[in-house]
Amino acid sequence: MKTPGDQFNAAVGRQLRAEIAAAGSSIAAMAREIGIARSALDNYVNGKRAIPVPVVYDVGLSVDVAPHLIFRRAEERLGAEGGRRTATITELPRRTDVRSHRQDESEVAFDSPLAHGRDTDDLYD
Repeated sequence: MKTPGDQFNAAVGRQLRAEIAAAGSSIAAMAREIGIARSALDNYVNGKRAIPVPVVYDVGLSVDVAPHLIFRRAEERLGAEGGRRTATITELPRRTDVRSHRQDESEVAFDSPLAHGRDTDDLYD
């Protein structure tokens, strides 16, 4: 009989397989992209081996899905498949003092708050 941890690991594996397929990739191509053996990734997505967090992170990065969303979707998948709820994933509140990568502002190299007389950009022509 599988433990709740084994059941959740298998659900994460099934979710990884789904995310890889939704991105139009294959297990072999994804394994090459993230730098692990195809057989290892195959064992992870089939629930035969425990999935290391770095593998979830690398796959998520490759398919543009945050790792916490993969875990949340796996939990939902497990519940939908009739399994017991074995884990609760709680999303951390966003910190307002840390900018996300989507809030980055483009910078222009030649803009300067200095008046032209004190601007040194022209010294490097």
